[in-house]
Parts: sequence; C-alpha cells; structure tokens
Amino acid sequence: MAWGSDVHTDEELEKLAAVRGYFQEYFPGASIRDSYDAARTAQVFRVETDDVGERRNAVVSIDFLEEYVPEKMGKALISLRVAEHLQSAKGKEVLLTSWGVEEKED
Repeated sequence: MAWGSDVHTDEELEKLAAVRGYFQEYFPGASIRDSYDAARTAQVFRVETDDVGERRNAVVSIDFLEEYVPEKMGKALISLRVAEHLQSAKGKEVLLTSWGVEEKED
C-alpha cells in the first residue's frame, strides 16, 4: 500500500471514497476534506457542517483502512457508530483504529 503523498492504488482510492461516502450520507451538505497525517500514520477526515462552522475530525488509521475491503468499509463504520461519535465529540477528535473508536482531545 502506498498511503501518504505517494500515488494511491485503485483499491486505496476506493477505500477513501467509501469513508468519504459514509460521512456524506450521515452529514448531508457538509464539506468533507481529507489529508494524510504522516506523524499519526492516518488519514484525517475533516467534516464541516453548517452548525455555526462546526468542524469534526475523524482520524482514520491506516491499519483500519487496510483491514477492510472497500465494499465492507461502510458496514464497518456503521457497526462502530463513527457518525454518532463525531456528533457527540464536541471539541474532540474521533480516532478510528483496528481496535475500535476513541474520542480524544483535539
């Protein structure tokens, strides 16, 4: 896998698109951007809603992204209730790893 600034494989692009699609479904109309954070070995998804510029960050570890095929990514995110964690994590980041979900201070 070539995560980071390297060229992504088709499968990596599909996985990132699946995560982006999940957030778009649960946060309709939100601006969703993502970038790679080399220090944390993770893809950081920034979800900005119209709630007075409310910004939510989901830090998705590369381990988690590598664990699921693109077709199963949405189901994994649903089962871990990632959207609910983002909605309740005021001022915190949501960290998603192969171990589960954790809310951490920003």
